[in-house]
Amino acid sequence: MAAIAAPTEFQPLSTTREERGRQIAQLGGIRKIGARYVVPSQSANANVPTYLVDIVDQTCTCPDFELRRQPCKHYEACLFWLSWEGAVSAEAGEVTLVTPQRKTYKQKNWRAYETAQMTECERVPQLLHSLCESYVNEPAREVGTPGRKPIPLREALYAVVMKVYSCRSGRRADKDIKDCVGLGHLSKKWAPKTLFRVLADSELTPILVRLIMESSAPLAAIEALAGGQYAQDSTGFPTVFYERWFDQKHGKLCSEHGWVKLHLMVGTVTHVVTGVKVSSEADCPVLPETLEQTRVYHRVQEVSADKAYLAKYNLAAIVEGGAQPFIPFKTNSLGTASTSPHWRKMWCLFQLKAEEFLHSYHRRSNVESAIGSIKSKCGAGVRCKLPAAQANEVLCKVLIHNLACIVHAIEKHGIDVSFPFAKVAP
Repeated sequence: MAAIAAPTEFQPLSTTREERGRQIAQLGGIRKIGARYVVPSQSANANVPTYLVDIVDQTCTCPDFELRRQPCKHYEACLFWLSWEGAVSAEAGEVTLVTPQRKTYKQKNWRAYETAQMTECERVPQLLHSLCESYVNEPAREVGTPGRKPIPLREALYAVVMKVYSCRSGRRADKDIKDCVGLGHLSKKWAPKTLFRVLADSELTPILVRLIMESSAPLAAIEALAGGQYAQDSTGFPTVFYERWFDQKHGKLCSEHGWVKLHLMVGTVTHVVTGVKVSSEADCPVLPETLEQTRVYHRVQEVSADKAYLAKYNLAAIVEGGAQPFIPFKTNSLGTASTSPHWRKMWCLFQLKAEEFLHSYHRRSNVESAIGSIKSKCGAGVRCKLPAAQANEVLCKVLIHNLACIVHAIEKHGIDVSFPFAKVAP
């Protein structure tokens, strides 16, 4: 049979999944097993090296198809592979690929963005000072107590947060603390060892959590106007400690860093963190606690999260709080056979109105943007060595991120923010 010559011109593809499928097919490695096809993963470090594609039923075992229930890049790779194997000969030459334009999201208000970025370093210390003066109460000290007077709590909080904001070690940040004295935010330049002791105090943790909640309150009205949609996720911050061991089975030296795990809930419009907890526990049980923190000053109408948060008690907590959950189901989920009415209702929405469900669910990607902003602004790791100090350092990063979100919102939306902020609980 004569081979059909390959076309010389190709039109740009309509979706990136088609283009990725073309790339997978070009790399090769697709095999036919019975009526199905084994397609290798595009990522070399993927947990699952291959996926099973059924051309007739248009199914695949990859997570993308499991969520969308629509043809994925592995299915498209099979179509390209079959087309090239049956129609293109070796004498026809290589097929020229035309890469489609990737969909991007432009910054709508560059003037506000640039102004916020250029003035952030000046305005964040002012907002932080006002926040500490408004919501941090000095503990009572008994008259006649021996010893030197401790550092005032307000100044302690301000100093350690500014130390974290400098992205320097305690001693290298000494000049930044001295500059804060010149601004009138500190009464004196406190020694680095004093700040180390303050940061390692476990009693500082609940105060930082409260300040994070208070700092999110000015942006509650903006989130409410946009639909009150919030997203939950977790992330890790590597520590300076790591373990090393020799793997006798594989004959190589292995190492692993310690991690500080952060659970957070954010608003999908301003990316402000509304609920937070530093804990090594699993993702699923933390959602009710961060949701309760969010509901103090925010009117929550929708909550989106990934499959790690799929649980009946999470759905019940979201619905009882007056919100609609958007959490995708797993392949082994019960569906309408579940005894939970919230589970059955979300299952029907997931199956019958998939496009509407995915539109709300994919706003969850904003929490990834917030996590990236926290790590890029204040560093992706922690410097402290004690567990309490590590937790407080991560919370300081989150507080700085919230103050930066306020600066951006002031420029973008024209709001006026000063602490104490006159807020109305939902």
